[in-house]
Amino acid sequence: MNAPNRLSAEIGFPRVERFLAHEIEARALAFALERGLIGRLARGSAAVPVLAAAARLPPERVGMLVGLLVGSGVLAEGEEGVALTPEFRAVLPARDLIEAKLAFAAAASEDLRTLFPAFVADMPAFMEGSRTFELFRYDRCFALTPENIAATRRWVSYTTCLTRYEAGPCLDRIDLTRHRRLLDLGGNSGEFAARACARALHLAATVVDLPVVCALGRENLSGRAEGARVAFHPCDMRRDPLPGAHDLVTFKSVLHDWPEEEARALLARAGQALEPGGRLVIFERAPLPRRGRRADFAAAPNLVFEPFFRSADLYCDVLRGLGFAEVAVGTVELETPFHLIEARKPGGHP
Repeated sequence: MNAPNRLSAEIGFPRVERFLAHEIEARALAFALERGLIGRLARGSAAVPVLAAAARLPPERVGMLVGLLVGSGVLAEGEEGVALTPEFRAVLPARDLIEAKLAFAAAASEDLRTLFPAFVADMPAFMEGSRTFELFRYDRCFALTPENIAATRRWVSYTTCLTRYEAGPCLDRIDLTRHRRLLDLGGNSGEFAARACARALHLAATVVDLPVVCALGRENLSGRAEGARVAFHPCDMRRDPLPGAHDLVTFKSVLHDWPEEEARALLARAGQALEPGGRLVIFERAPLPRRGRRADFAAAPNLVFEPFFRSADLYCDVLRGLGFAEVAVGTVELETPFHLIEARKPGGHP
């Protein structure tokens, strides 16, 4: 296939990874967030003794912490004391994303540290022993028990936070004006669907996911105006009937979860559920660049899933084999490259 069209990333997408590159400095940032030091400095500069008093820590230890954070570009020292750098202040509104990435990187890096030989030589053994893959247990997502809800909430909170920031660069490139009914398959907590509805007031959406995930999704959208136009349809999308009467079907960070044959089957089922003339959109992480980019602490969460990120060729070939027309693929550069694939089902109105 032709080389994908390179698309520029959304202006304003929070580039937080530069502050999480080195593990010790990233842990210093996590500590400073937890102890309120970053919040204090968000209100203005302060001297080290003032910060130490606020955090109830010895000044010399706060001085050490400040040194680490100066090194990572989070803080700068000046005549008036310590202050947030303009670069870090610019991404601080995405504090939820920073904290989510810090927590997940800690778990993923520990897996890589302790299980690296298996990560290279025996991926099934790595998955069996890792904290990362223990977190994403879909078998806990069927029965609505307190234990399953608590376990599922841990990873749904993380993926919801990612989607909160990743949805925009995708939706910026989809013409929602021509669609009225969105079907988001594997739509998680409904965050992607809700953000689409917030942009297009005529749009209604249905999110298909497992029962526990849908329960958490209803909770996520409770009280949000756009949530009234997002319905949840709990089922196993691999086997159960899918709702029809939708003219836009989306997969956001879903298909890499499944082996190739199941991914092919999911695309076929999506095509059957889509109205003639409707469009199917895939927004998926592409394979990680293996050259010219160092695998630092911030890269650990994506690195553990790297074996499952596929070339766009597979998805495009499947869509063409299903009879889809106007198959187009682009690349959106966020903290990793994403495929953005669109295709139209024949019939109806183009």
